[in-house]
Amino acid sequence: MLIGDATYTVSFTGDLTHRPAEDTSLTVAVDKAPTIIALTAPAETTKSAGLTITGTLTGQGRVLPAGITLSVVRTDRKGTGTLTSAAVAADGTFTIDDLPRATGQVTYQVGCAGDALHSGSTASATVRVRS
Repeated sequence: MLIGDATYTVSFTGDLTHRPAEDTSLTVAVDKAPTIIALTAPAETTKSAGLTITGTLTGQGRVLPAGITLSVVRTDRKGTGTLTSAAVAADGTFTIDDLPRATGQVTYQVGCAGDALHSGSTASATVRVRS
C-alpha cells in the first residue's frame, strides 16, 4: 500500500576541474514496510486438552508500535468465528489459547491490520482435533 512520494534532488556545485551541474530530481513512490506473522501450533490435540499457538510478529523498517493486537479467527466444521484478540508483547511474541468446540480440522487465521508505516499480514495454522 502506497504511503506517499519522496523527492530526491542531487546537486553538484563544481570544483577546480569540473563545472557545476544542473540539479537533478527524482520522485519515487514510498510503500509501507511489510509485517510477517510466524505461527507455531501443535499438529494434533484433543477437544478437552485445548491448545496453545505461539507466534511472532515482525516488521521491517521502523519499530512496530507498542500495544498491537492481532485478530484471531477459528474455522471448524461448525463454522467460522472470531476469538479474543491476541496481544503482542514488546519483543513481538504472542500466545493464543483455545478450547476447540469441534473435532476434525480446525484452522486458526491470525491477522495484523498494520499501521501508518507497516502493511497488514495474515498467517494460518491447522490443527487436527480428536475427541
